[in-house]
Amino acid sequence: MKTLGIIPGRKGSHRFPQKHHTQLLGKPMFAYTIEAALRARQLDRLVVSSDERELGEMASRYDVEFLERPADLASDSAPLDDALRHVCWTLEQRDGFLPDVVVGMQGNVPVRKDGQIDEVVDRLERVPEATSVCTAQMQRFRPEWAKVISNEQTGECVPYMSADRGFRAQDYDPIYVMDGAIYGVRTTTLRAAANNGATHAWFGSRIHLIVQDEPMYALEVDYPDQAVLAECYLRLLADRAAEGSCLR
Repeated sequence: MKTLGIIPGRKGSHRFPQKHHTQLLGKPMFAYTIEAALRARQLDRLVVSSDERELGEMASRYDVEFLERPADLASDSAPLDDALRHVCWTLEQRDGFLPDVVVGMQGNVPVRKDGQIDEVVDRLERVPEATSVCTAQMQRFRPEWAKVISNEQTGECVPYMSADRGFRAQDYDPIYVMDGAIYGVRTTTLRAAANNGATHAWFGSRIHLIVQDEPMYALEVDYPDQAVLAECYLRLLADRAAEGSCLR
């Protein structure tokens, strides 16, 4: 099974400008994703896709291929899956490279579990009926508890959705949210969903989840305060690694 790893990174971010270059323990956040992808054994080719030349320079320092993303695929409203399809189409037309599976890894997820990229690919290989395999985290907060402000002046609110079973979390089935750390999708599935704007349509009808055992591996950094948390997690992993070395 031929695999293509893609690290997408759009330049514009209104919530957190220049987030990909934010220093975490002295290293740009985006570099952590590149390093995780390079450690994977199951990626036949790796490409950074971005409209930002500085990310291209970073990719070059790691000897990773860079593909400049067209402006129309780098706007706030441009779907991520269109950017992935652009990489696939370009490599096929230019190099004759056609992967069976595309593995995406968001550049603003700096903390990844060792071996998990390979685990996603292995799951797709072992489960042929799966159209995609994605990492996810279990949600502790229930959407049934959420409110929507109906009157901005008074602060009056209404339920976001029905909560007929009350306020106890154990009365509801667990829910999971895909975290963007790693998502593997079959190329045929990705192509078939072109122009389908439904949520997660490009993952196909048979999505399989790999649930994170710690929330640090599901942290997408979209705000400055999340970068502080990511750095704490990275320090924690470094401390664990040091303790393990001492024990050996």
